[in-house]
Amino acid sequence: MTLSFFFDESGHSGDLVKSGVAYDFLDQPFFVLAALGIEDEAPLVQQIEAMRLRHRIPAGELKSKSLQSQSAFVAELLSEVLDAGLPLFIEVVDKRYFICMNLVDHQLLPPVMGFPDGSQLHFLKNVAVDFLYDEVSEHVLNRFVEACLSPSDHSLMSLFGSLMLFSAGESTMPKNQDIRDGVHRMVIEAATEYGEMRKADPTAYLRFLPSPDLNRHSKQVWMLPNLSSFTNIYARINLFRRRKLAGVRLVHDQQLEVEEILREAKRTAEGIKDSGFEAFTPAADYMFHEQASLEFAASHESVGIQAADVIAGTVMRFFRDMQRNPEKIHPDVDRSMRELQKRSDEITAFGLNQVVPRRHML
Repeated sequence: MTLSFFFDESGHSGDLVKSGVAYDFLDQPFFVLAALGIEDEAPLVQQIEAMRLRHRIPAGELKSKSLQSQSAFVAELLSEVLDAGLPLFIEVVDKRYFICMNLVDHQLLPPVMGFPDGSQLHFLKNVAVDFLYDEVSEHVLNRFVEACLSPSDHSLMSLFGSLMLFSAGESTMPKNQDIRDGVHRMVIEAATEYGEMRKADPTAYLRFLPSPDLNRHSKQVWMLPNLSSFTNIYARINLFRRRKLAGVRLVHDQQLEVEEILREAKRTAEGIKDSGFEAFTPAADYMFHEQASLEFAASHESVGIQAADVIAGTVMRFFRDMQRNPEKIHPDVDRSMRELQKRSDEITAFGLNQVVPRRHML
């Protein structure tokens, strides 16, 4: 029987240059993508119908937004999925953290600097991102967004200047001063490298900025968390399946604006093995020897997508409330989420991957 992974998301507010007021991302600070593996939807349909009766949930499509007051139902659904041993892969992304990741990846420790990928660079990047998340000014983030929207030598140099002024100051937390000083040295080295590169290449600034994608209207979009989340879950499934993906289906909720971007991202990920580049990804496998199929479906036609939607929405609201208002979290949801984290496994890639500051991890 064919194994299908059903994808749906929660917290999508567009690309991250649409940052909202004071980087609140239109009051959606987290993005979550969930993928649920099912061979036969029929048992899940029967299980959900029984749960509907117990919790008095009316007939119709299950939508996470309409179940916000049904904490016991959504917690039970997550628990049932875990107890049934269904393959479940979730990416939760703090959007401010994701912007800081891109800042580190492209300005502080860009690939053009030639740093060898591996556990040491991975650790260094995490330390730098955590520091920026806590202390970077909105002015720096604004310059970064402006450089993405209007890439040029001027906008990049303006960004480097803002980063230098910021990193030359004193840390708000004394324990972070050494990290701040290290970030300052990174900025100087990257800006110096760019200064040398632009002498020979007038478009060298593009190598210090994230590359945009084009949506279906040929409009540029930057730093899509759903794009990186999708490709990482695909690579996690590849690890989970031990590179045996022939006959596996990826069924994503309809995404008219970015469907072609996701298809292209999947093709790019599958081509990494032929590029000679080996990224350090301890809980994912980007060496694709077989390929899964990808299709998009309407959620009302698939219980699998509906279940993924409910799980994604539950995880998104849990992390949002954990950061802002922990007392709002229903005890059943708290227990189910902690059981999810307990069962998450980097070796098999099962469960929850948290792209958040270390102090906000579950």
